[in-house]
Amino acid sequence: MDIQTTSADRTWKEKLAAMPRDIKSRSMAKLNDARTAVASVKPRVNAMTLKANDSMRGNPAKWAGIAGAAGLGVGLLGRFLQRRSHNRHVPAVVIIEAAC
Repeated sequence: MDIQTTSADRTWKEKLAAMPRDIKSRSMAKLNDARTAVASVKPRVNAMTLKANDSMRGNPAKWAGIAGAAGLGVGLLGRFLQRRSHNRHVPAVVIIEAAC
C-alpha cells in the first residue's frame, strides 16, 4: 500500500499506516550516522591505546612510582579521615537556656 498523496490530503488512517515506515526510515538514517561517527573514532582510540601501551612498556618505573604514590596518598587520606571521625567529641547532653 504505497500512498502518493501529500500529508494534507491523507486521512488519519493513512497517516497512521505510514507512521511505522517513517519511524523506520528515520531510525535507519540515525543508525547510519552513528555508524559513520564510530568508524571515524575507532582509529584515533586505537592510536591513543597503542601510545599508552608503548609509554607503559617504555618507562615502567615511572608508572610504578605513580601507582605507589597514589596508593600511599589514598592510604594517608583514609587514615586521616578515620582519625578525624573518631576524634570528634559530641557532647552527651546539650543544655539550652532561654529567658522569656
